[in-house]
Amino acid sequence: MLDRQRLGESLVKGPFTAIYPGGLHPGTSFFDAASTVHFPYNVEAAKAEFAAAGLKDSDGDGILNFPEGKAGGKNVEITMLVNADYQSDKSLAEGVVAMSEAVGLRVIPNIVAGNDRDAARKAGNFDWHIWRNGAEFVTAVQNSERLSPTGPQTSDWHKAPEGGEVDLLDFEKAMNDVVTKFVASRDPNERTELMKQYQKLHTENVYTAGLTAYPGALIINKRFANVAPGAPIFMYNWAEDNIIRERVYVPADKQQSHELYPGKLPDVPGGKGVM
Repeated sequence: MLDRQRLGESLVKGPFTAIYPGGLHPGTSFFDAASTVHFPYNVEAAKAEFAAAGLKDSDGDGILNFPEGKAGGKNVEITMLVNADYQSDKSLAEGVVAMSEAVGLRVIPNIVAGNDRDAARKAGNFDWHIWRNGAEFVTAVQNSERLSPTGPQTSDWHKAPEGGEVDLLDFEKAMNDVVTKFVASRDPNERTELMKQYQKLHTENVYTAGLTAYPGALIINKRFANVAPGAPIFMYNWAEDNIIRERVYVPADKQQSHELYPGKLPDVPGGKGVM
């Protein structure tokens, strides 16, 4: 029901975004396309799934209703948490709302500032939320335990009630087993195979509905030397965290003189100026 190509183009026109099926980010070294289950955009298939689940427009207002005896037979309304700090998140939310309405779902965006969004997310006050992937999906080796609900509070969208345990689905139990083995293993080949299993479980069961992926970048002046291969952004950290800045230098023949007072030192505060 979500046209990921159109969602990507709503952010920027041109070949700058890619369809993201969910799970591990395509840029990570553990991503395996053959293990990724992609469900193409298909409105009729989505409607058939809803019908099979017993959802139908029983009051003729264009929005699907719950079956009689479930939630009072009311319209299917979904609250979606959105970060107001990023225009890209709000643009994606608008697309999700429109595409959901086309298949009979009413999505109500709750657009709040970052801190309020985080508070609502941690409290579980949402049905859906627009989420920029964290390090666990971008690298798999950072915060790996958050790839699935391995603990009562590790998952961003499946937490245990206070004092209780996480009510896991069967495929979540399988994902937890894979992630636990991945964290414990030091065999690179085994870790690669485990992430293939994880990716298949994640995407086959639509654990997250991927929207769009696009690259980030750290702009580095061509005059700089000794920049490590893979920078800018090799999918591990953001901006300056990618490189050790102390190792970067400008060769003498490429240095430029833009100093206002070359060879001078600043005076004390309140002094006459440079010394």
